[in-house]
Amino acid sequence: FAVGGVGNYTAVLNHDQFNYWSAIGNSFLMAGGSTVIIVVISCLGGFAFSRMRFPGRVFLYRALLACLAVPVASVVTPLFFSINSLGLRDSYFGVIIPLVAFNVMTMLLLTKNHFDGIPTELVEAATIDGARPFGVLWRIFLPLSGPLLANVSVLSFVYSWNEYLLPNLLISSPEKYPVTQAIALLQFERMSQEQIGQLYAGLILMTIPSVIVYLFSQRYLQSGLTAGAVKS
Repeated sequence: FAVGGVGNYTAVLNHDQFNYWSAIGNSFLMAGGSTVIIVVISCLGGFAFSRMRFPGRVFLYRALLACLAVPVASVVTPLFFSINSLGLRDSYFGVIIPLVAFNVMTMLLLTKNHFDGIPTELVEAATIDGARPFGVLWRIFLPLSGPLLANVSVLSFVYSWNEYLLPNLLISSPEKYPVTQAIALLQFERMSQEQIGQLYAGLILMTIPSVIVYLFSQRYLQSGLTAGAVKS
């Protein structure tokens, strides 16, 4: 790095308005919390739609998948008033709920496709041994779904980490800003060359945690995405 480049990073980390470590912690809280909930819901829902039989199963599954066609921007007004009426605006949980709602359908699709590829004989053997549906999920499906779970976790985390619209809509306290929102504290109406360099340095620092998570989990992603695509 050039001396000026290092100085930009140092200036960002010691900025009087932009608290990088606080923003990183807020992003980890929102992205991590939503990831845990998404993994749990997608596993339970994927198993139910894949292996359980109940009235309206196909219709309900297709109706949920239809929600993938609804862009976030089209529902910002009712979303804002709903979160506000629940008293959750300007709170972490008020952002986590929409993050889960808008990302869980994609993960449910991946999970169901993977569970569809697990041999039926394993389920029948476990059922004969007296295993209940949750026991089948816990003892058979999840141990065989390591790459899938890693894939769902990484994608959910990265999607939530990079989300800008929802925090910007629902968070108003600067001390609660995630990195995507806090970076705006480095912008000014008329920016000098030095301030522009600091802004770029902040943007790079903002992406480092999600890139690290992606790189450490990269070997699981391909197998997780192709899981369930081919049935024996």
